[in-house]
Amino acid sequence: MRALKFIPIVIALCYGASVSAESFTGGKYLSRSAAVNEEKVWYYPFEIGELHIKLANDGTGIIKDVTCTDCDYKFVKITPDTVVYVNGIKRDLLLARERAGKQAFIEFNKDTAEVATINWAE
Repeated sequence: MRALKFIPIVIALCYGASVSAESFTGGKYLSRSAAVNEEKVWYYPFEIGELHIKLANDGTGIIKDVTCTDCDYKFVKITPDTVVYVNGIKRDLLLARERAGKQAFIEFNKDTAEVATINWAE
């Protein structure tokens, strides 16, 4: 008797709306080789006591006095792709100039020395 209650559910599941693989992968086909070839970029976190920043109006610049293990440079590059967060909210990149001389937290790519994010709380 109990089995009769589940038969309509099983039939609905078998013949119900079909779901394609594209809906799960966003239209991209997945394979083992695709997963192996895709490289994840890891960003190095660094807390700065006094932000020594030089930033041009075009969104390029540098942050001085940045050190890390396995790094031989003393500054990192700001690009137009750098994102600024103030209190967790995305803000304009040029706002980072006003943070000069104050505490900030940055994340940068150790290989290219490019800054990904600049964060601080007010």
